[in-house]
Amino acid sequence: MERNSLLRAYNLRMMNRRQFLGALAAASASGQSSKRVLIAGAGVAGLCCAHELTRRGYDVTVFEGRARPGGRIETLREGLAPGVTAETGATRIPDTHHFTLGYVREFGLSLEPFHAPDGADLFHIRGKNLTFQNGKEPDWPLDLSAEERKLGRLGLTRRYLLPPVEAARPEARSPRVPPAISAADRTDLEGYLSGQGLSRDAVELVTLGFSPTISAGQMLLVEASSEVRDTFYHIRGGNDLLPAAFARRLAGKIHYGCRVLAFTQDDSQASLVVERGGERETHHASHVICTLPFSVTRGLFEGARLSPQKRKLTDGLPYFAMSKVFLQMREQFWRKQGLSGFAFTDLLSERFWSLGPAQASQRGLLLSYLIGPKAERLDALADTERVRATLEDAERLFPGARAHFEGGRVKSWAADAWQKGATIRLPPGQLGVLAQCASPEGRLHFAGEHTSRWSGWIQGSLESAQRVVREISA
Repeated sequence: MERNSLLRAYNLRMMNRRQFLGALAAASASGQSSKRVLIAGAGVAGLCCAHELTRRGYDVTVFEGRARPGGRIETLREGLAPGVTAETGATRIPDTHHFTLGYVREFGLSLEPFHAPDGADLFHIRGKNLTFQNGKEPDWPLDLSAEERKLGRLGLTRRYLLPPVEAARPEARSPRVPPAISAADRTDLEGYLSGQGLSRDAVELVTLGFSPTISAGQMLLVEASSEVRDTFYHIRGGNDLLPAAFARRLAGKIHYGCRVLAFTQDDSQASLVVERGGERETHHASHVICTLPFSVTRGLFEGARLSPQKRKLTDGLPYFAMSKVFLQMREQFWRKQGLSGFAFTDLLSERFWSLGPAQASQRGLLLSYLIGPKAERLDALADTERVRATLEDAERLFPGARAHFEGGRVKSWAADAWQKGATIRLPPGQLGVLAQCASPEGRLHFAGEHTSRWSGWIQGSLESAQRVVREISA
């Protein structure tokens, strides 16, 4: 009897010890799981999320379908002259973008001013080349009223477009869409201007080089987001050095060649299904962050228990087509003609920028930059035809372009399988969609420039990452 009692007591103590150790292990595993986060996409939003969460002690894994980080920050070097770089996506950094400049400083990167070289800007309208320099406007070949002609393009822009932007300045760092911008978000840009009494030709002048069918609110938000104190910047050596710096800090945490197949979640965890090397893998964590643009997420959230409003966005949010064509010239001959190389036109090529070193005798680029309907028209052409059409427009604007031309590169973000567009295209009255894009859904979180009021900018991606880090670590 006494022996059996002792055995029962010993077994009870051992069972309690096993239960205690099991509970301790479960608690440890649960604590470890609560610190595990999966991130879909190694664009700058995903990289920043990973960087900041790692700082806070989280176990982070990033899955990226491509073989490089950066998303729509992509710098071309191959096929261009030594020292010449071309940004296919994010190009400029306003000196007011504190998040972007903060990380540039943190990683020890160098900046250089991004601005038009000395010389006159060029306007091409109704078959005529016109120059604009030092505030002196040309005689526009348009049917303008006496007041419209007196104001000119600059004066019309200041009077009819800038007031909401100026009213938004006190909220320059606020993550919400400024009320002054929201109030103007009722029609497209053409309707907004004509509604204030501008003639058809005056509207054409103000919107030259841009699509007048863009939402007025979205256009004004872009203008408010791009205001500078003094200048725009570019990262010396290429803007892709910023995501590369993030990626170096995250060595071993980024898994390339992993295509996201699905997001799921339940009450206890969130999961990410990816394809790697032809094999399907499922990974679990306490939180999953989606930084993929909603142009490529159709069907990926079927098991994710999203709200109907969010599911509608992830399955069908429209994006702008955006194309760039880079023409390499053996010298920057336009500067010898007194031109900056920047142009606004009613041609297919829409806008031109020039890029190159300080010496006009060195090689440089003429860049055609299109967003919207004209980008869609250009995208319908083969690459060689896109270069040919752009060179033809360049010759009209800058005589001698054909003789100096050495080669061309093209980029269509609509044709990029990983992006399928540039930035979100919001109809009038839909700026509130940005907040809906940003809202978390259970254990799923959303980052990227499409979830920020700085939509279309590096700043927007970084701001959204900071927000998601607060959501998870709160």
